[in-house]
Amino acid sequence: MTGRFAMATSADQAAARREALRECARLDAEIARLRKAAEKERQVPRQVELNLELKRAEAARAEVGKRL
Repeated sequence: MTGRFAMATSADQAAARREALRECARLDAEIARLRKAAEKERQVPRQVELNLELKRAEAARAEVGKRL
């Protein structure tokens, strides 16, 4: 996911990475769901709302990606 490999130096660090990977997977699924919903939506105000949620989810995904 990051394009680089680094061994975990402790069990705590490995656990934190596993949790970050789970969170990344959850956010990736949420982003895909929001994209699909925004594409299908015909009402402009609802599209705007979905796109704002999408941007928030993408920002959260970027933050979680930094912890890997």
